[in-house]
Amino acid sequence: MDKTTAGLDAFLAISVPLTGYSKIALVATGMAQSYLDAVHRVIGTEMTDEYLTLTARILQQTGGKEPALDREIRQQLLASLKYGPLTRNIIQMWYWGAWLPLPPAWMAKYGKGIKGNENHFVSPEAYQQGLIWNAMGSHPEGSKQPGFASWSIAPLS
Repeated sequence: MDKTTAGLDAFLAISVPLTGYSKIALVATGMAQSYLDAVHRVIGTEMTDEYLTLTARILQQTGGKEPALDREIRQQLLASLKYGPLTRNIIQMWYWGAWLPLPPAWMAKYGKGIKGNENHFVSPEAYQQGLIWNAMGSHPEGSKQPGFASWSIAPLS
């Protein structure tokens, strides 16, 4: 896998079940390539390719169908000492627009020489496009105002 369309397609394919949003919704954020670039930048090409190859295998083996897909994501990604922290970071990046530091134990075992593993927003746009705002039925404070008199409309329940 490489930093090409194939890599981006693989990243989006696993991001769909990880986030619960459709591929169209994820692409519409305009952040897919930036998030994949952030993963590459922090963990390196070799581990990114390894991760995307594993996720492609999971998607292929399950045919992308529930409940097998959910089970394999939980067992092979989230429960994994190696891939769990990375998977959680990818989910959080889609929702928050920020890279959160990988745990010290993970860094000690898998992250030698990694640079950029500190808490940071991927970009100003990442904050604005975070999935959290849509999930909350809200807007990013100080960034994307909801419109005149929107305060007078009852929040979603």
